[in-house]
Amino acid sequence: MITQYFNWIGRLFKSRVVLTHPDAPDDTRVVNLFRNRAGLKKELGDAQDEIHRLRDRVKLQEAATARVREQLEALEGRLAAPHAGLNALLHYQLRDLWATAHSQIASLVREVAQLREDRERRQFLADVNRQTFERQQAARAQLADAERMHADVRGKLASINRALDAARSWWKYFTRRELLRRRLVMQAELATADELLQNARLELQQVEEQGGAKFPGLSLEARRLLNLTSLACACTLAVRLTPATLLERVQDAMSRGEPKSEQRTEASAYLGAMQEIARARAAMLQGQPALQADVRKLVDRLAAAASYRTPAETVPVDASVVGVLRAEARPEGAQFDVLGQDLWSVSDLFYE
Repeated sequence: MITQYFNWIGRLFKSRVVLTHPDAPDDTRVVNLFRNRAGLKKELGDAQDEIHRLRDRVKLQEAATARVREQLEALEGRLAAPHAGLNALLHYQLRDLWATAHSQIASLVREVAQLREDRERRQFLADVNRQTFERQQAARAQLADAERMHADVRGKLASINRALDAARSWWKYFTRRELLRRRLVMQAELATADELLQNARLELQQVEEQGGAKFPGLSLEARRLLNLTSLACACTLAVRLTPATLLERVQDAMSRGEPKSEQRTEASAYLGAMQEIARARAAMLQGQPALQADVRKLVDRLAAAASYRTPAETVPVDASVVGVLRAEARPEGAQFDVLGQDLWSVSDLFYE
């Protein structure tokens, strides 16, 4: 009986509960599990927010698609009726004529801008190369001076050290003391010469390793010239547009998203207007050489008359150029104000 009792006590001690340290691997896994759970909850919240944003975008896109579908259905309805269809065709041909004029202005301005940028870039690189060469020459001259001074100070210090070696006798005590003082001065000068030499070497290394500077872009003068070119080209195209009433009709078409409802008109009148538009568009596309020559002449007159509100402005004051632009209009032609009316949306082509 006693033996069984001691065996039971032994088994009890063997089955004791072991308390592990809080930093044990099992507890670490539990902490990481909770951290991962928090991270997953955050990612889930972000994903849900992204889903809501995408749903809102889908709704907006669906609304835009519905509007486009309505416009297409309305256009199909107009084109189904003979007179309304001709009116719609005339409306969109007028808008296409406007787009052709805008494209002509943009093309001419891009061509002038490319030529001007190439010229200024070449000049900039030439100036940078010249400045870099001058800096290299100055750095090399400074390095040569530092090396000569360094060699001179080292020579003087070596001479003083030799004199000290020769003045070891006791009767040359005062000479040796003077030489020691001079050596301290020379050592200070040598430290200064070492510093100057290192700085000169670093300066030359920086100049030689420095890459080509980045082109800063078109100058203020070039940007002003390009804006005047846009104005001159817009004015020239408006003057050349025939018949004179066509410009007003083009502007009216651009002010409307859809054709305006008109009274019943003969089909021949619509066809005649379309032929006028076709001739005007062909003349606009085929007259590029003459257009460029006329624009250059007008740009010179605008540049002489243009004034700006501030030294950094690139668009001239309307009052300073309106007289020159109006002088280009023909007496029988349409009256227009390029800047005031933003003719051909010329402001979209301005350089800031």
